[in-house]
Amino acid sequence: MYSLTLKHGQPSIYSSSKSMKERPDGFRMKTNVAPGIFKSLRLENGIQCLCAEYNPKENIHLKKMPLNDKFFILRIDKISRPGDTLLMVDRKLGSEMSTERWSVLLLSSLDEFNFFASKNSKIRTLELLIPADWFLKQLNPDFSIGLLTNFMAFKTRKSQIDENNLFLKSLFLKILSAAQNTKIDLKDFYDKVQSLLSIFFLSLNTDLCNFLESEKVKISKDEIARLIAVRKLLDTDSPTPSFNSLTKIALMSGTSLKTKFKKMYGITVFEYLQKMRMQRAKILLLTHKYSVKEIGHRLGYSNLSNFAIAFKKEFNQLPHELLS
Repeated sequence: MYSLTLKHGQPSIYSSSKSMKERPDGFRMKTNVAPGIFKSLRLENGIQCLCAEYNPKENIHLKKMPLNDKFFILRIDKISRPGDTLLMVDRKLGSEMSTERWSVLLLSSLDEFNFFASKNSKIRTLELLIPADWFLKQLNPDFSIGLLTNFMAFKTRKSQIDENNLFLKSLFLKILSAAQNTKIDLKDFYDKVQSLLSIFFLSLNTDLCNFLESEKVKISKDEIARLIAVRKLLDTDSPTPSFNSLTKIALMSGTSLKTKFKKMYGITVFEYLQKMRMQRAKILLLTHKYSVKEIGHRLGYSNLSNFAIAFKKEFNQLPHELLS
């Protein structure tokens, strides 16, 4: 595995050729490790934009170390690969695996960030390094830095921020496409970045508002233990428990269980159950011992179309495609 340790804001992989000195805004990947292009652009308001598009020829581990300089990092990745690719922040797993995956992460320069990529993957990355003062001015003035810190810690565990926003994805692709031009129209480029940031901050302010409400939910130590028991039951490969049975284990009302489970795990009871069912389905499919129909029935699906839709939503492919 190719390993590299950097500080936030540094280019990830680059050659030490003279061309790098001649063109500080453009970097070429080491062709024996990951051919591709890396560009760094300084924009208005002190924002630094790092764009990368490359294809690792061997497994890669990039580690970015914390800095004392105060800025925030909006990182967007689009990864298509046959192998496993993971993002980690402060040693916490950062995303799930699928044939094509998008990841949108909000980081702090105080975070340690690890990126693991498998060979033969195709990686597109946009990092926006945003000065803390400017970043905080974009937030609702009612939000404190403490709320943002707690939110980011929670979101790191959950891993994704608005990853399904089609406008965000569209602008991401346009920005990377523009970065490949030999002569970049910086005004047009900055306008695209500003549009992306406008969408991001609109979503972030909404998420912070919802998070502020969730922070009002208090969970005692005894309730935490019972919620863990509920999760463990959902993790087991057994008949799906009824919601009523879960409330009895949690010693809570249905409303309280829904609210506190989501506060603790970041997703609803039903979303968690669905993820576990799909994980079991994937494991069973990979054994090649069961047909799609058998697995669907085993997981409680009387309608195989519903099973196929749920599986594709989770893994971006149909069950039979995994068997081919």
